[in-house]
Amino acid sequence: MNSLKLRIVGMHCESCEKSLKKALSKLEHIKEIDLKYSNEVATIKYNPELNINDVIGVIRNVGYDAIVLNGNEDYGEVNFKKYINVLKQKNRVEKHMVYGALGTLLIFGMVEFIAYYGFFNNIPDFFDRFGYYFIFLVISIVLGGTSIWHIKCYGDKLSCMSGMMIGMTTGMINGFLIGMIVGATNGMFIGTIIGILIGILVGIWTGKCCGIMGIMEGMMAGLMGGLMGAMTSLMLINDHLKIIVPILVVISSIILIGLDYMVFKEVRNIKEKVNKYDFVTFLTVCFIILIALNWVMVYGPKSALFQ
Repeated sequence: MNSLKLRIVGMHCESCEKSLKKALSKLEHIKEIDLKYSNEVATIKYNPELNINDVIGVIRNVGYDAIVLNGNEDYGEVNFKKYINVLKQKNRVEKHMVYGALGTLLIFGMVEFIAYYGFFNNIPDFFDRFGYYFIFLVISIVLGGTSIWHIKCYGDKLSCMSGMMIGMTTGMINGFLIGMIVGATNGMFIGTIIGILIGILVGIWTGKCCGIMGIMEGMMAGLMGGLMGAMTSLMLINDHLKIIVPILVVISSIILIGLDYMVFKEVRNIKEKVNKYDFVTFLTVCFIILIALNWVMVYGPKSALFQ
């Protein structure tokens, strides 16, 4: 009896483990399946008559991918503590992105400070009407942008199953946060339009690693996220809106960090060269989005409630 060891790319939960094990057990000549989602490894014992390509084909039909392991790779169980330790390794793209995010937050803080004293200080009640929300706009743009850049650094090396989750999560969170923040200063209509636009674009860009399925997931999530974000601001306009905004930004940030952790788990032992993290490009794109949204929030059209 022969033995085959595979890494299952995109297997993240007990349900994934059960569905894949059920599909593999239907193959003739497979005698034993040891499958664990915690380390994404499957060990299969089979008769020599079995074609290994049939095994990989079944795995891909279920929605995952498979890599044959030669025994030298370390695929022990990964937890969040190990992920934090990886952020300290200078050769990892994750460490560069953490420093890039912190540097961008600092730069944007100075930009907003200069913008206030150079352009906005003559606007009545500026901080109460706009400045307060600028703080969370900066945080949202940097965190969302960092998560998107992390995903794009690994290009097409993510599984289709993960691609759908990525497109849905990034489209929903980015659309929701931008829709909520713009909606808090301009009203539901403008907040919805801006939130949906950004959410859909982000969802398409990150979900396309899964083809049309990921793109559609990203578009639908961006649509719903932008609408719900702006709706949240309208419904809470006279009911502690300034309190709920930071709470929702913090929760959304935790979700994006969890998504980054999921991406890391899937690509942690990847041998191929990843796309380079370009801090200048990252900073430039985030800066353009920040300035454009600042202008819309201060000078853009507003509903009657926000005049």
